Amino acid sequence: MAKHPGSIDRHGSRWRIRLSVGGRRHRFYLDGGLPEEEVEKSAREKDTELRRRNGRGLPGPMVFSELLDRFEETRVPSLAPRTRETYGHSLEAFRTYFVSQGGDPMAHDVRPGHVQDFLHWRRSRSPNGEDRGSPLSARSLAKDRAVLHAVFSLAETLEVVQGNPVAKVTRPKGDAREPLILDAGQYEALLRACEGRPMLWLYVLVLGETGVRCNSEALWLRWEDVDFQRGFLTVESVRKGRRTKSGKSRKVPMTPRLRKALQDHAAAYRLVHCGDKRSPWVFHHTLTQRGAIAGNRLQSFHRAFAAAVKRAKLSVDLNQHDLRHRRVTTWLAEGKSPVLVQKAMGHADLATTMGYTHLLDDDLLALVDTHEDQAIRALAER
Repeated sequence: MAKHPGSIDRHGSRWRIRLSVGGRRHRFYLDGGLPEEEVEKSAREKDTELRRRNGRGLPGPMVFSELLDRFEETRVPSLAPRTRETYGHSLEAFRTYFVSQGGDPMAHDVRPGHVQDFLHWRRSRSPNGEDRGSPLSARSLAKDRAVLHAVFSLAETLEVVQGNPVAKVTRPKGDAREPLILDAGQYEALLRACEGRPMLWLYVLVLGETGVRCNSEALWLRWEDVDFQRGFLTVESVRKGRRTKSGKSRKVPMTPRLRKALQDHAAAYRLVHCGDKRSPWVFHHTLTQRGAIAGNRLQSFHRAFAAAVKRAKLSVDLNQHDLRHRRVTTWLAEGKSPVLVQKAMGHADLATTMGYTHLLDDDLLALVDTHEDQAIRALAER
């Protein structure tokens, strides 16, 4: 008769316990210096705990890789595409450090010190463990910490850990990137740099006039989302293949300039057949070449936008999302209602909208006494 459930063997310098409960397999590792009697006792205790939890419908103790699998299955699919991509880089780094290099520990054995060691390692390493050559920015490091915090929040929900070890590790701090806010002249220069490229020109105009998010919103616009009569664009919250950041649909008003541009664009492209059908997308490929299929949705304007920025002789640090910042700040500078701006931008909190006021400086002129300034100039002219 077996003294213990499952199997126990040596795995490198450690003891490995393998158990099967409720149709699921579990692995545990113990210090190789422990006597066999202690290991057998631990196996019996683990088996009892697993069977107790299985009776309650709860998962048993998990190795870290199993927790990551569960996170990818249940939490990642509901995220927006770009967010899924960002999470993917972080999850790859977790697998490299904790699973491949760290021996795949039990989730409940991960301590704040292990999280701190991971962040130190990640600062100089790419997700696959290769030397980066230059330190990772604090902003990117903070994203990894946020994703790891979300992973252990799931572990708390599943009751496989008691307390989130990431919560006790300070968020890496660095200088936040300040958006580049184009003035009217620079904005027009950027549009001129896009002339001769109809899709790119309209894309920049849509971003600049409405402030919709670039990849997750603007590039997913369909003609059914354009209300020419009332002057609105509809940003649908969920569309097959993507989900907006807020998860809520909203309407954004079109300026007269944008409405006219979209009407011209519709006249040129909406009724044109791409193959045997018309494309439903506002931004789509017009030719079939080099893997692109006419009528299919355009996936990105990243390179084209960067080239336009260069032609316009603007800062190479300008990115597409800065046009969203520009729209918010210009509306606030014009005295538009912050509540209406929040509604158009899809901000979950008014505080997010009001946070853009730090990018404005013209309002500081109100601190200067204009009458006093005029008196000083009058004295100087005498």
